[in-house]
Amino acid sequence: MSTKRILRPVIVLVLATLILSTAGFGQTRRHDLSLSYGVLSIDQLSDILTDVLTIVVALGTFSKNDVKYTGVPFLTYHYSANSRFGFGGAIGGYNSHGILQVTGDNVGTFKEKNLIAAVELDYHWIMREGFQVYSGAGFGVRYRQGTYETTESDTFNKVLPTFHINALGVRFGGKVGFFLEFGAGYKGVLSAGINGQF
Repeated sequence: MSTKRILRPVIVLVLATLILSTAGFGQTRRHDLSLSYGVLSIDQLSDILTDVLTIVVALGTFSKNDVKYTGVPFLTYHYSANSRFGFGGAIGGYNSHGILQVTGDNVGTFKEKNLIAAVELDYHWIMREGFQVYSGAGFGVRYRQGTYETTESDTFNKVLPTFHINALGVRFGGKVGFFLEFGAGYKGVLSAGINGQF
């Protein structure tokens, strides 16, 4: 048997696989830029689910009450070499404010600003024209700056680890589309926004 006879079907099969797998992607992406707004981040949930929220600062130990949270906006960029896998980063954050109490008595107020920076990866399960399904994960740090006002004022800063798991994301549209994500972590349980792929 000649080498040409053996190589010809192998080359045809490899070329067919490459062409068909590329044709299976209804849409390709190299650069992926998103602006999102989420609700109920893991950090907010841990505060909400804790019965007594306490903060220890130079002024003493206080419990937090009547805590209000903003949503969680994020700017995310991912780079993809093959349209399926993406790697990049995200920046965002949220604010909270409320009342400081000692043994049930209101003694002051607090404001906290949380800034988050993280590295992320994603995997697109379905890449069709106008429709994508994907999952992802991220890990980063949260920088919390708090201002606590009683008869005096104190500022307390802390760096904490944080994470996000995007269990399921769906995207609709062409080069510019909108998306909805369900997960748990720094971007919130539910997150939505606009996305550009180019």
